[in-house]
Amino acid sequence: MIDMHCHIVPFTDDGAVDNDASLEMGKLAMELGYTDIICTSHYIIHDIENDYSEYRDNVEKLNKLFEENGITVKLHPGNEIFFTNDIVNLVKDKKVSSLNDTKYVLVEFPLFNNTLPMNAYDEFNALQDAGYTPILAHPERYDFVSKGVECLIPLVESGVLLQANMGSINGKYGKHAQKNIKKMLKLNMVHFFGTDSHNTSVYEMQEKALKKVKKIIKDDELIEKIFVENPQKVLNNEKISIWYPKSK
Repeated sequence: MIDMHCHIVPFTDDGAVDNDASLEMGKLAMELGYTDIICTSHYIIHDIENDYSEYRDNVEKLNKLFEENGITVKLHPGNEIFFTNDIVNLVKDKKVSSLNDTKYVLVEFPLFNNTLPMNAYDEFNALQDAGYTPILAHPERYDFVSKGVECLIPLVESGVLLQANMGSINGKYGKHAQKNIKKMLKLNMVHFFGTDSHNTSVYEMQEKALKKVKKIIKDDELIEKIFVENPQKVLNNEKISIWYPKSK
């Protein structure tokens, strides 16, 4: 498996607090069967702006530390980009990392906004015009989605892929997110799952979460696409054949 959303690089954001914490996360990920992790430290304008080159060096240093400690999980650079104007130029100018230097870009909206950001479609269209595919991180967690997950359908129809969090279905982010992710799964609105791990807690609840997902989807082929095929295509920079949500 591939974890495409993880805050495992220490000293870069609110994720792993030190190397020991990163090693604990990596060991548990390996035991669960993960082969690769895309490191997605936050990038937030005027708040968390890790230097592009230094960040990539930190990913490589952590890879070496993993090797020295017998952890076979391979780490790859990326960022979770907090929504802002002109994301495409942040990527082009190498201020932020796409996922493993591919044409896939992970974007996060403000959690507590009651509406979709006004210029969301403009920014996503600009990314697509430049050849990138936007992936929206954990849509089930946003306040504006509480009005109904159907509000996400136009985004998907415009070419935006949706990445849900494993912890959501276990209630880690509250009943609001838990209800949303269940509905999203029923309507075929999830293209990926990621752990969004900041420590070991999500990995520890993963098996329970996976069982709950399988009870809702009940389609082995779709499970394979969400957990294996699509993340692998992101890692390899291959085109993902998007599927569209059910109407109800």
